[in-house]
Amino acid sequence: MQVRKYTINHVMSKDIDSGIFAAILRYFRENSPEWVDNVESVEPLEEADVYHYHRPHLETKLRKNSVCTVHHDLDDPDIWHARQRFIPRYNESSAVICLNETQKKILINEEGVKEEKVFVVPHGYNNKILSPINKEKNRQGKFTLGIASRRYARRVKGEAYLSELIKRLDPDSVRFILVGQDRSVDAVDFRQYGFEIEVFERLPYRLFQSFYSEIDALLMCSSHEGGPANIPEAMATGTPVFSSPIGMSLDFIRHGDNGLFLTLDPDVDANLIMKYATDRLEFAGVEERCLSQVTNIPTWGDSIRGNLNAYSKIIGANILEPIYMNILEDEHTSELAMELETVHE
Repeated sequence: MQVRKYTINHVMSKDIDSGIFAAILRYFRENSPEWVDNVESVEPLEEADVYHYHRPHLETKLRKNSVCTVHHDLDDPDIWHARQRFIPRYNESSAVICLNETQKKILINEEGVKEEKVFVVPHGYNNKILSPINKEKNRQGKFTLGIASRRYARRVKGEAYLSELIKRLDPDSVRFILVGQDRSVDAVDFRQYGFEIEVFERLPYRLFQSFYSEIDALLMCSSHEGGPANIPEAMATGTPVFSSPIGMSLDFIRHGDNGLFLTLDPDVDANLIMKYATDRLEFAGVEERCLSQVTNIPTWGDSIRGNLNAYSKIIGANILEPIYMNILEDEHTSELAMELETVHE
């Protein structure tokens, strides 16, 4: 008996190198059953079981059994992310995978995408690298905020807000660790306001456990996000997140319980941050609750299984379970395929 094989074609639609997509494809391969073959290509391949489009807005027509993932914020005003570029393909697809509940509500309530084909599957964290941290730190030291994202010229990661926020924080009580491309630009400004700061423009992922062990809270002040992936990563280590109320943060964070939501008003938020920075006992409660909820945070294995479940529903077969085929049936199928190929020639 042989196990039926499934081919999942991850269609990129354009030949552009992407570290994020490369990592996601690696997680698909590492966390899929051995009978599931995840194949990446620019153009769709012939006779795949499922076509997973990661840049559907670059396509004019999708293949049968197509899946689209919404990787971005549907309210992002950037013309590159304009809804009208994506919605026709979402409606055409057999399934749409959202990273958060907000995306799902927008697609169903505002864009008329059928509810039965919309799935919410958030990004996960790599549990081979990240794990819960019991932080035994000197509570008399400075409160350490971490930022883990590259700096964008179009300021979608909250760069303008951040420049105003630091003017209102006390450098005698707060310090920063910045990780991400071009964060050295921010470091110059932070130091001018007297902040102690460490910056790493390139930090290997295997060292992120150390990064989270050194910070008290992750600061995520983006104006628009589909994810971001650093929310489950931080919370998987028991590190609270101080986040703008967007993307996956709304599904993971409960204000004042395991983290907090920023208002993006620098005056209001500075007071809130300083409250925790100066009352370490109160913050210890938030940290303890965040650590106690680590088991609720999805791993990348959980995330990939969520995708495989969506695939299963659209092809009418459980991809996660092996289907054994009689060898004679396999041979007959192969012979029939060869005959059809000869006819087409």
